[in-house]
Amino acid sequence: MGSGVAGQLIATLLSVRIIDILDILVVAYIIYRGLLLLQGTRGSSVIRGLLIVLALLWATSWLPTLNWMLRQLVLPGVIALVVIFQPELRMALERLGRAGVLGFSFGSVEAERAQRVINEIVDAAEEMSDRRIGALIVLQRQSGLMDITRTGKTLNARVSVDALITIFYPNTPLHDGAVVIRDDVIVAAGCVLPHSEQPGVSVATGMRHRAALGLSERTDAVCVVVSEETGAISLAVEGNLSPDLERTEIAERLNRLFEEQDDRSRLLFWRR
Repeated sequence: MGSGVAGQLIATLLSVRIIDILDILVVAYIIYRGLLLLQGTRGSSVIRGLLIVLALLWATSWLPTLNWMLRQLVLPGVIALVVIFQPELRMALERLGRAGVLGFSFGSVEAERAQRVINEIVDAAEEMSDRRIGALIVLQRQSGLMDITRTGKTLNARVSVDALITIFYPNTPLHDGAVVIRDDVIVAAGCVLPHSEQPGVSVATGMRHRAALGLSERTDAVCVVVSEETGAISLAVEGNLSPDLERTEIAERLNRLFEEQDDRSRLLFWRR
């Protein structure tokens, strides 16, 4: 009997085609990336709840009425998942669109202009940090931010230290919102950003930092935040906040984020 089982196992293994292995690997990778996308979001809790419902559905197969009621929850649950996961789905589709089918995206700005913009931003952030002027600067990459710029005042001004400090100077009309920079232009100021929905965000996190996190969770934009209370400079990107950074570290990170990524086989919006 044991030899028969072993023979069936060997026959099954021999019948597996390369396309079957590739199919399994692709599905496993999609599930893995999906779980990474949901990690640290409210979606992870919903997934656990859905798994509990499915387990109950299987365990109550001998209870017809209860099993029927649980089955009626499956379709509404799927629709609810689409609604609840809307920000995550949008982010995933934007990342796919930025990478393209073959991993390529287009658009570049001359290296000298990009370096000048980064230097102006870092200089302005450092000066505002010394003077305890709160600021929120958004650097657009591949994700469009038209819905964000519409909430503010259109400027289309050249990026400079003086312009940024003037915008964020206390009691000026636009100092409370965010500045959006595309290429080497301040597109708009006084913009309203969505706040972070991460459940683990500390209650001590300021409103500017929550707004920077919220935008970085939904888009690939990079947000530079200057704290009005402490003067600390932080960087928010891809849903992660790096607090209290030094000038050299901020410049290095911005250069790294906007430089040409050879290992990704694509062109980013800015290059060093």
